Parts: sequence; structure tokens; C-alpha cells
Amino acid sequence: MMSEENKEIGKFEISCTVDDNGREIIRMKLPPVPEGMSKRQWKKQCKRVRHEETKDEYNKTKREKKKKARLNKRLKIQAIVDRGEEIPKELKRPKKVNDNQKDSGIEIIMDCAFDDLMHEKEIASMTNQITRAFSSNRRENHFAKVTITSFNKRLKKRFDTKLTNFRYQDWRNFEFVEDEDCITGPGVDKSKLIYLTADTDEKLETLEPGMKYIVGGIVDKNRHKCLCLNKAKELGIQTRRLPIDDFIRISGRQVLTTTHVIQIMLKYFDDKNWKEAFQSTLPERKLQYGIDGEDDQTDDVVDKAADDIADESNTEDNESEHFDDALEDNSRLEL
Repeated sequence: MMSEENKEIGKFEISCTVDDNGREIIRMKLPPVPEGMSKRQWKKQCKRVRHEETKDEYNKTKREKKKKARLNKRLKIQAIVDRGEEIPKELKRPKKVNDNQKDSGIEIIMDCAFDDLMHEKEIASMTNQITRAFSSNRRENHFAKVTITSFNKRLKKRFDTKLTNFRYQDWRNFEFVEDEDCITGPGVDKSKLIYLTADTDEKLETLEPGMKYIVGGIVDKNRHKCLCLNKAKELGIQTRRLPIDDFIRISGRQVLTTTHVIQIMLKYFDDKNWKEAFQSTLPERKLQYGIDGEDDQTDDVVDKAADDIADESNTEDNESEHFDDALEDNSRLEL
């Protein structure tokens, strides 16, 4: 049986429908489109207003769900302990700081010169990926020196306004620069640069200490074809793609987030095994396996774009998960 509830939120009429499976379907009836504005622009503006009006309620519900999930997890762990069994790895909370980290010897450059090509929600998603990359660079067994280049427009504004408490300027092994001199500046040894892109035929066989690997910092759902490849060609920089199709098969859209690419590169240094790096980083839903248990091959894939264009409220919530990492890192600064 279907149940429906209509209510006014601000100037928008919201229709909440619950189907037979208990799933809530929300529809918003828009006011008439103002003169001089397209229907698409009006729809986006109305969604932004509704988001602001419901943000507090949404965040409260999200916090309650997380609190309940944490309680259930504690009860599950306690039951395992009471039985005298070992706690499974997936239930153990990872340490925020890996005190036994080793220097991988590589530098990762996140090229964020594509700010103007992204929508606002994509900027929010890119911000989220940067915070996740920072967390990974603190927790993995190996770390890299990470440089965020062309950090001078909306990405910077978001960090400076909505994420002020993150104190990103003090992040260890992370540097934010407004230019891209480490890519295009005079005196740069381009033989030490490799631009990672899905659109090249050349595969990356190994990661070499002393090399600098450039990752395109863009979320665009593949709207801009060959963007990183063309830029690398113009600058005379060699290109490579991760050898994913040699080891695993990915289901769904054939892209990885920028964060996943960085995590894979860090994982690789554990035992110089690409297959293990891919399988331990990518979510299970992304992987496909053959009947015999071995991984099949797939078409070429690599980074460049992101698969998770989240609602801004979801993105802000994801960023907050890494807030403790940022604060803790600032309290442990090595001056």
C-alpha cells in the first residue's frame, strides 16, 4: 500500500511517497519559472534553496543513523569477544596515523587546473577527494609527497570558507600551490614527469622512486574527452595508464576516482604487486571475477574523472569524516 504526505518547505510543495518496499520517494513541485530564466536554471536554484532549508534536518538524521550504526557495531564486536573469537579485520577501526610509515620516494602531483570545467557539485566532490587522499597518505604503509597545483579558484575558496577548521596549509606531506611551476616551470626535468591518463596506450609497469606522477584533479563524468592526454602532449610530458586490465575486471563505469588512483599507488609499495593494490583498494561492487576465481581482463581504464558526483550535503558529510585526521595532524606537526 502506498502512503503519501504533502507538506510545504519554504515555497516548495514536497511530496513524500513510500512504496511497497519501504523506500521513500521525494518529489518537489516547483513554482512557475521566472521570466528570463530557463527551466533548468530555475530547477537548480530551487534545489539549492531546498538544500539550505533542509540541511540541518538532514544532518541530524544522518548523525542519528551513524550513532545507531556505531552502537550496532560495538554490540557485534562485544558478542565476538564474549565468544572468545578474534575480531574480523573489517570490524577493526583503522589507525588514523601509521607510525611505521616509510617514504615511497615518489611525488604525486594533483593537477587542479581544470577548475573552470567543473560544476559546483563537482568542485565539492573534488574537495572531498583531496581530504580522502590526505587521510590515505597518513594511514598507508608508505606515503608520498603530494602537491596540489593550480589551487587558486573555487577549490581554494571552498577550503578557505567552508573547511576553515581543516587548516590544510599545515597538512604533513601535502603542499597546496597556486601555480603549476612544478609541471610547467623553467628548469623542470620533464623526463621525471609522468601524466596518468586513461586515454593513452602506454601502460605504467612500475612506480619508480624519484619520479613525479601527475593525476588529473577533475570531476566531469567524462564530459571532456582526452583532457589530460592533450595537456600532457602540449607540454611534452610522457603519459601512462595504470595496468588495471592486466589484473582485474571492473564492473560498471570504467573510471576510478582520483582518490582511488592515489590509494592504489601507495598500496603498490607494500609488495610491488599491482593486483593486490587494485583488489585491496577498489570496493567489492566494482570488481568482477571469472568462474575459476581468477580475474578477467577488461578494457583500458585509469583515473582522470570521478564516479561519485554526490549531493553537496553528502559531500560535506564525507569531508567531516576526515576532519579528525586534519586536526590530529596539526597537533603533531614536525616543525
